[in-house]
Amino acid sequence: MFVIKKMIKNLLTGFSPMLKKRWLIPALLLAVLIIFIFFATQHKFSPAAISYTPINPDVAHEINFFALGDQGTGEGDQMEVARAMEQVAERNKNLNFVILLGDNFYIDEPLTVKSPAWKKMFEEVYTGAYLNAVPFYAILGNHDDDLHSGSKIHPEIEYSRKALGSKRWHMPDSYYHYDFGIANGRPLLRLVFIDTNVPADKLQVQVDYIRKQFMENPVQPVWKAIIGHHTLRSYGKHYADKSDVAPMLIAAMKNANVDFYLSGHDHNQQLIVKDKEPVYIVDGAGGRKLSAQKASSKDLRFFREGFGFVGLSVNAAKLNIDFYNSGAAKVASHEIDRSCMSQRASCVKEMNK
Repeated sequence: MFVIKKMIKNLLTGFSPMLKKRWLIPALLLAVLIIFIFFATQHKFSPAAISYTPINPDVAHEINFFALGDQGTGEGDQMEVARAMEQVAERNKNLNFVILLGDNFYIDEPLTVKSPAWKKMFEEVYTGAYLNAVPFYAILGNHDDDLHSGSKIHPEIEYSRKALGSKRWHMPDSYYHYDFGIANGRPLLRLVFIDTNVPADKLQVQVDYIRKQFMENPVQPVWKAIIGHHTLRSYGKHYADKSDVAPMLIAAMKNANVDFYLSGHDHNQQLIVKDKEPVYIVDGAGGRKLSAQKASSKDLRFFREGFGFVGLSVNAAKLNIDFYNSGAAKVASHEIDRSCMSQRASCVKEMNK
């Protein structure tokens, strides 16, 4: 204590000659005032920290999610779309999860669970209070399929099973399903995620899986959807891709009364509505270079060659399909009333954006 008192006395003694200068005290007071105003201003205008906890999708009566594919570049366009997703999520305040529609990594070497690509193309891209709080459900695209390093399990599946990184990444297998929401004791939405990279002669096991979840399961959901990477119908660059498996999958979806098929692969945004078939929603606009429209049809309700994502909102009464650009603006909006008979083209109504 004696030592501390002596130090304070010496400090004051050192400052005493300076305190005799008339200009010093006003200068010190002015400096204190400037510092006070600076911190007060920062506090006033800095946004409060946002904390978001999504509603448990197991008990929710409405499910809201984003979907996009062909995004895994780690470059500016992917980052811009990610920022737009966070902006829309903050605006709506109801995001439950995000679906990645394949081609999650565009790299020139085999992917492993320790690859830098996880941070560059996923973990450090989809950030913010909302995107950090929700799970991402992913499927394999054709570029992901090419990245298999030869191990027994695909690294994107292994990354999920080991709950690595931020633990947001979910791909428990190459095909799987989840139920979301509840309506009158039934699942509100059942999503079946499939691997469209397999050839036609090996697809039957997944067709059987679709039948099991949508036809043989005694607990039937209000809405049925399938998530795959490749387009089964398209009016863009890849309109003819997977022509070997498309008839098989379309027949299975028609038999099961699937409401919509969500895919990427074509690097654009499309909404295709064909009578007696599920609604085809395409968003391969997540960040890779874009592809133009190659054909037209009365079935094509919307086409956009631009980066962006699709937002879907579903409850017991209706399904909303909203396309967004990379500036977080809604560019197209459609609605399906649940009371309308499934697989009827007239059920899909264009809404004001």
